[in-house]
Amino acid sequence: MKKTLFSIALLLLAGGVSGQDKVVKKARTLLEESKETQKDGGVILNLEKLKEAQETLKPALTSGTTKDMATAWDLQGDIYQLLFGEELNKAAVKMPLDTLAFAENLVACLDAYEKCNEADTKQQYTAKNKGNMKKFRTYFVYGGQFFSSNGQHEKAFDAFDRWLEFPKNYKLIAGDPSVQKDSLIDENMIAFYACLSAYNAKRYDWMNKHMEQALKYQKELATVRQLCLLGSLEQGDTAQWVATSKKFALEDMSNEAIAQNLLAYYFGKSDYTSAMTFADELLAADPENKIASYTKGVVLFNQGKNADAIPFFEKTIQIDPEFADAYYNVGVCYCNQGYEINEAIGAKKLTLAQGKQEIEKVKEFYRKAEPYFLKVKELNPDKPERWASRLKTIYYITEDKTKEAEMDAYIQ
Repeated sequence: MKKTLFSIALLLLAGGVSGQDKVVKKARTLLEESKETQKDGGVILNLEKLKEAQETLKPALTSGTTKDMATAWDLQGDIYQLLFGEELNKAAVKMPLDTLAFAENLVACLDAYEKCNEADTKQQYTAKNKGNMKKFRTYFVYGGQFFSSNGQHEKAFDAFDRWLEFPKNYKLIAGDPSVQKDSLIDENMIAFYACLSAYNAKRYDWMNKHMEQALKYQKELATVRQLCLLGSLEQGDTAQWVATSKKFALEDMSNEAIAQNLLAYYFGKSDYTSAMTFADELLAADPENKIASYTKGVVLFNQGKNADAIPFFEKTIQIDPEFADAYYNVGVCYCNQGYEINEAIGAKKLTLAQGKQEIEKVKEFYRKAEPYFLKVKELNPDKPERWASRLKTIYYITEDKTKEAEMDAYIQ
């Protein structure tokens, strides 16, 4: 009795396997029938028949009784390949495409080929699917671009992230040198796109995943650094922003904005010690750098040390004769020194002659300031707000009524 039952069980199992493998064959037939060849040799995809092939194949993938799972998964991958290829063909002829369907079918295709590889003990599909997977990786870049142009930044990040993580996600191609180092697409560029997409999606935490690699993208390095700093601020990580700002400022001492923003932060906190330390670090890194000299001058200036600041602004001008801000600051320093003398006159008991001597000292400092503001006028003729009122004050103090009137015309 037991022997008979055992034999029946074997027959049932054999029948089940045979049935599911027939399903795979039927699905393949439907797939081939979905490709309708035209008279000109072109092929039009019959989506109805392709969907039928997909539905037919489902039981073979889920029943657990299919003998040749490698073939089943390979066929599944081919079906998804045709589906995402249909959307890609639309893009090629500038027709509207379903970006989401393209991305989902692309991922499903690759996942199917990966499962095929796991089941393919004979490696009968290895060469075919490995070649396909290597070729299809590029389509994630297309997908990222499609999503970005549609303002779907989270999905754009996912597409670029999948391109970057490709060697880790698929064992079939993991060890391939051409995948480890793509010769056609710069991985640092894709990391930049991923970080930009994450920023635009306001998913600032996602930026951290690929930021280190994005910072290797020299073509857009300034933009990547800006994204990195903005990401820290958006996440409320001020300490990280300060540390990164200092690092970037020292790495690229031509970037005025980063140094100035960090100085503004220190000044806002009245942290002149940190500001001075930062200025000294810049000077130590490159004493002949204009931003280093300018930064030192600004720190001294903000501490009210006008006389000490002037040599650093003069050094900046020597390095860059068209640095308008440096000329402006020298002029302000001289005016401030004259103003301080003028303010002190009232507190002193001076003779008429001594008073005239002190007033002459005041005028001398304002005269020293004049050529610097005139240089600002020369460099920024379309910005009279930067120099007109300053020159008017100088001419008022030095009693040059004609030139003072000339400045009134610019101020009005």
